[in-house]
Amino acid sequence: MIKGGHNGKSEAKKSASVGRENGGVGFGVRACGGSPSLPTRGHSSGAVVALERQVHSRWDCGTQRYQAGSEGQRGSGDHQSEVGDGTSEPGAAGDDYRASSAEKKRALGLTGPLYGRHLTRLQREALKTFVDENLARHTVEDLCRALEIHRRSYYRWRSAELKPKHGGGGGKNKIRPKEERAVVRLAKKHPEWHVRRIAYTLEKKAIAFIGKTKVAEIMKTHGLSHPFEPKVLRPALPPADLLLFEPWRKNLTWGMDWTWVNVAGRFMFLLVILDWYSRKILAWGLYQKITQYEVVSVVTDAVAIEEIDLLPAGAMRPILVADHGSANCAKYTRSNIEIQGLNLWLSGIGRPTGNARTERVIGTLKREEIELQEQYESESIAHAAIGNAIWDYNFNRPNQGNGGFAPNSVHHSGRHELAMRRERARQRAQDLRRKHWEQETPSDTTLT
Repeated sequence: MIKGGHNGKSEAKKSASVGRENGGVGFGVRACGGSPSLPTRGHSSGAVVALERQVHSRWDCGTQRYQAGSEGQRGSGDHQSEVGDGTSEPGAAGDDYRASSAEKKRALGLTGPLYGRHLTRLQREALKTFVDENLARHTVEDLCRALEIHRRSYYRWRSAELKPKHGGGGGKNKIRPKEERAVVRLAKKHPEWHVRRIAYTLEKKAIAFIGKTKVAEIMKTHGLSHPFEPKVLRPALPPADLLLFEPWRKNLTWGMDWTWVNVAGRFMFLLVILDWYSRKILAWGLYQKITQYEVVSVVTDAVAIEEIDLLPAGAMRPILVADHGSANCAKYTRSNIEIQGLNLWLSGIGRPTGNARTERVIGTLKREEIELQEQYESESIAHAAIGNAIWDYNFNRPNQGNGGFAPNSVHHSGRHELAMRRERARQRAQDLRRKHWEQETPSDTTLT
């Protein structure tokens, strides 16, 4: 080993100054707060430079050390440094892409790390183009590290160009004038309908497959939207245990409840049984009073309509959810329900959330039919009007809990099959829109 004398010390100091200018580690200084100081003597200048490069590769301090104050400082290390074994390594000239990366970021108005930051479309395209142009000389990892972006961000930007744009792109999936006229026509015909019912009705009749948001936008444009009516929020009560179990097909859980009806100045009772899966009203009755006999009568009708009594032994039978009314708690009611193969489950006292779905349907009938009448003139008129409202609810009215499908359709076909049909129909509607806007027929661009 050669000991370094006076000349060795001066050469070591000179190499140390070059190391500082190129982002290296100097003597007696900790780079980035982590690397140890190098010894001041005991080695030749060539060994010091080799050790300096070894520490440089191990302790990466980011892009700050590559942003030199002037071109002269960046060019001070362009020469090749001789290593102790006689081989040569490139100097700071091999890191020119880092300086160009910093300049690119400054030109785009970006500073600091870009990890997780929101970038505009032009900024993303410029950064991706910069990486693509330098891939012949550098790797994606080095370029992304210099730009301080994630590699997966670059690959995501590049893959986005290969994928087709959502909705066809170029405005080829926007609503056709024919579909807009259908929305306006239906909204004027039924001014009491809101956007959900208009959208689902057009879809059910295969007239137009448009989302609720777009229907609201069209109605607002034509001055047909409804005023916003804020409602007072009721205190939310935690649901009973039975609500934690979602029925996955029909006739697994039924709900039973009744409400008041004013008929010729006196009160009658509307009793309904609801299937929780499809939200369909299976059976109902209008009675002058509710006793154990009326309850058993409606339950028997529902069992006969759904043919529960014909199910084979061991098959799953419905659980009937009801409140703690005296007619439901009677021994006669319990025994008759058990004889027909059903299980009676009583919700908690003062806990209407235990039978929430049935309560919700009762509220719909009251808001859309019963409360609109001051009173019914006779029992026959009340029976006919309520029967028509229940038929419209089962067969025509879109139900939000069913994804916009009518309860009777879900009860017979199931949600999955209906959702697949909707998906295929919406895809065909998108194809028609693309074909329409590609042709650009000027005669169909005005509304009538």
